[in-house]
Amino acid sequence: MRVLASFLLLAATLSAAGCSRAPEAEPGGPAGGPEGVPDEQSYAAGEPFAADLTMYPAEEGGRRTPFYSGYRPDVGFGPEGSRIACAVRLPADLPAFPPGETHTVVFECSDDVVVDTGAPGFVLLEDDHERGSGEVVFTGG
Repeated sequence: MRVLASFLLLAATLSAAGCSRAPEAEPGGPAGGPEGVPDEQSYAAGEPFAADLTMYPAEEGGRRTPFYSGYRPDVGFGPEGSRIACAVRLPADLPAFPPGETHTVVFECSDDVVVDTGAPGFVLLEDDHERGSGEVVFTGG
């Protein structure tokens, strides 16, 4: 209990002195992340990259049947939703991707892809209908 009280006193003292864990961006200034973290990540056509993908269940507008490795939907990246055909590779222990589930998959797209690291979301489209969504997984390398 003494340790907790000492910690709380230290935290209150640092907070009152203006010390904090992370500096706040100045109004009107850049809101960049930590130094060395790029604002976007680029992938060349055919370059594999990981993504967490959620396929919607049929009752929410998703597919009615599972898909398999090699499935080639259109994927809309970023706020502009630039659509690119991408092949989806499933993990070895997942023979089929059923609707209503979430898994980490690998995309290999037909064109170059640029992903905003601050907004890595995407939508998966079939015949102009949104069937799933997710986020690109950045591996730092």
